[in-house]
Amino acid sequence: MNKFLNRHLNLIIIILGIINLGIVLIFEVPCPWKTNFNIDCAGCGSTRMFKSLFELDLYQAFRFNPFMFCLLIIGIIYLIYYIICKIKHKKYYKIKDRDWLILLGLVIAFTIMRNISIFSWLKPTIVR
Repeated sequence: MNKFLNRHLNLIIIILGIINLGIVLIFEVPCPWKTNFNIDCAGCGSTRMFKSLFELDLYQAFRFNPFMFCLLIIGIIYLIYYIICKIKHKKYYKIKDRDWLILLGLVIAFTIMRNISIFSWLKPTIVR
């Protein structure tokens, strides 16, 4: 793998995620899982969550998608940590393949849970 790409892979993933978020917010892309299979995926409600965040309605944002809300907070904390470590020229925790597999497992578990009737409170809801 390219030396530059290898050193900055985490930052590249974060930037691509931000670009993806921008595209989703601007064009309001419908969820293919919800559209084709009537299943709430782990990302369903994320667009409405980000719109609520921009309105500073944190509770409503959490209700739209609690998983992505928590993941966003963790991502922001990691980004701040990464930037501070880079500024101070210190070593930082690099996200490993194991971490991505754990995240994938959490995404799958959340998707399954929010489509079971006992966990209906995980579905995107409006509480206004």
